[in-house]
Amino acid sequence: MKHFNIYKVISLVALAVLLFILIIPQTYNVNKKQKAEECIKNMSTIYKAIDAYMLDREEDFTGTAQDLMRMNYLKKTFECPENGVGDKYFMEGDYETGKITVTCPHAVKFPDHVLPESILD
Repeated sequence: MKHFNIYKVISLVALAVLLFILIIPQTYNVNKKQKAEECIKNMSTIYKAIDAYMLDREEDFTGTAQDLMRMNYLKKTFECPENGVGDKYFMEGDYETGKITVTCPHAVKFPDHVLPESILD
């Protein structure tokens, strides 16, 4: 029968701790507030870019963040941090009314991913 030495015990404990650290945040969405704040920051940046576009061009905006980036109103495209790749924001701007809409693609699942009224003023 093999005996455990101290190195094997330490290795098993370290492995268990590492697995715990990696699995728990994903399972319980520990970073939920941080992701919501990042999503709102992304939407705010897009909102301001659409506003600048409409003021400069005096026309409605219908397009994507990629379009704003090509016209130098954004430095990069944005995605919702909740689910990662391919989660593009829905956006449009009406020049006549000044209404700009930027919506998270996961707004139904994450109701805290909404631009606050203070940003919209």
